[in-house]
Amino acid sequence: MPGDFTKRDKLAIRQDMIRRRDVMSLDDVLNFSQIIEDKLFACKEFSVRRDVMFYLSFGNEVRTDEMIARSLQEGRRVYVPRLTPRERRLEVCEIKDMGQEFELGSHGIREPSGDNSRVVSPLKVDAVILPGLAFDFSGRRVGYGGGYFDGLLSQLPEGVLCLAVAYGFQVVDSVPQDSWDERVQRIFTENDTINC
Repeated sequence: MPGDFTKRDKLAIRQDMIRRRDVMSLDDVLNFSQIIEDKLFACKEFSVRRDVMFYLSFGNEVRTDEMIARSLQEGRRVYVPRLTPRERRLEVCEIKDMGQEFELGSHGIREPSGDNSRVVSPLKVDAVILPGLAFDFSGRRVGYGGGYFDGLLSQLPEGVLCLAVAYGFQVVDSVPQDSWDERVQRIFTENDTINC
């Protein structure tokens, strides 16, 4: 069945990308993340967005802490996700400071605690920086498999800017896509800015 083939395909892509990312040195993670950050902040479309949602990076993902701190310093309102496991959805939480305390969520990813954030409507967001394990040149993405971000994206207002930050090796010719998978409009890597 095609659906089974796609699932196996996505699993293989996820495993390969996690393996490749896990062997990166900390120096490469920090250096590439800085280059990617500079490209993102040089993007005119991004520069005019005032309500930006970032993911909170973990492991060797492209680091977003510095991007979040920079956005706050520039006067943007910044949001990060918090998972509500029973409802299997992401909440949009406003944060004011990267120095605040975070807690580990059910998947071992940092989340703002209830005391340090305010839940807001997804309709407030005008740009979102998406995580992902693999992307292709038409903006399709393979995430971690939970579908949480795809569910959130379907609630965002029309015209929201969907961007991805990734390492060059995470962009491939083609990735499988299901009907509910949302695409990104632009991908920033240490090598390129890809308009999808």
